[in-house]
Amino acid sequence: MTMSETTERPDTTASRDDDIRERLRAIEDKLSLIIEILSPEESDGPTLDEILGRLVTLIASQSPLLRRIDLTTGRTLDIQEGRSPRSAQPGEPDEADV
Repeated sequence: MTMSETTERPDTTASRDDDIRERLRAIEDKLSLIIEILSPEESDGPTLDEILGRLVTLIASQSPLLRRIDLTTGRTLDIQEGRSPRSAQPGEPDEADV
């Protein structure tokens, strides 16, 4: 191995390292741009707390319907499994009442 061969390898390695660093820098720039696009500003749309509060309100307003669906599903399962169908809980309207 001559002296010129040993001096060429570090240059090749250095240029390869520079190429890799440049590619990584480009990837980092692209990822930063994607994150910036996907991250809403503070004033854009409702906050997470507002969204969760609205969902809780919507679910609470649907509570009677959800209880009725639960009772109907329970009765159906009772019938399918050969048990006597359950009845409505005290204070809840029966399906015949609705």
